Amino acid sequence: MERHKYLEYKYKIDYFVLERIWGQQGPVENQAAFNAYVTFRQRTSLKHYLMFDEDGRMDNPDGCYYFNDVEELVFQEGREEDKIMMRTKIKENMVSRDTVL
Repeated sequence: MERHKYLEYKYKIDYFVLERIWGQQGPVENQAAFNAYVTFRQRTSLKHYLMFDEDGRMDNPDGCYYFNDVEELVFQEGREEDKIMMRTKIKENMVSRDTVL
């Protein structure tokens, strides 16, 4: 049996907590930045949340975002104050992968 993909990660954060953090980001300055933000959210969701096993079933035991580095969940093209806020709040709410929420 193939190893579960979430085991590749050290940390996790509750789905709703991260969505709330992302929702607190300030306004996006232009259409190009907005498109980059949408792409970031989609890519992050596919890599860190919607993990699938070899049979195509979702392989996410508790519906959290899994990651190794806070920077993976921070929109790098955002305003500096938004990036600081995201890093801080993610660090406050992240837990070890093995923690039961």
